Amino acid sequence: MKIEPILDAEIIPGVQAGGIELGISFEYFKRNTKHIYKVKKNECNVLSTNGLWFIFHRNEMSVDGTYINEIYCYWDNNIVLEFIGDVPLLTDIHVMNEYSGCLLKTLKVGDRLDFLKYKLGFDFYYGYGDAHYLKPNPLESEDIIEGVYINTDYRLPYSNEYKDHIVKSITVYL
Repeated sequence: MKIEPILDAEIIPGVQAGGIELGISFEYFKRNTKHIYKVKKNECNVLSTNGLWFIFHRNEMSVDGTYINEIYCYWDNNIVLEFIGDVPLLTDIHVMNEYSGCLLKTLKVGDRLDFLKYKLGFDFYYGYGDAHYLKPNPLESEDIIEGVYINTDYRLPYSNEYKDHIVKSITVYL
């Protein structure tokens, strides 16, 4: 079975996006895709991959001495798969741009973040980088929905002053 994304598939936190399930091995992915390796990330024309996955393997030592072993697989400028580890497993799926599937049967890339707040009563925890994690019951608990976060066009947390955030990408993770 060839792995090609379904750009309108439901986004399920901690499970799947694009019709692709988290946790698959990179070896399984390679056997079941049409792909091309790129030596450098800037060689990946992610705007149009023409029905192929572009694979970029980041295998290097960082400036602070941390070993980095990550594999990124691009499908157009709509989906990025992230495999991590010495026996790489799919740990993150990032959906963006023309992806039309919904999170919680409601939120899509391009929607306003406050749509979730006012329609479903969610609040947001602003985490590492510019990630917004979902808090389903903000008054009852500090818990977040595990396995998903949202990036917006702001580099600021959602607030009453900055409530017009537009969803730029949604990431599901293990």
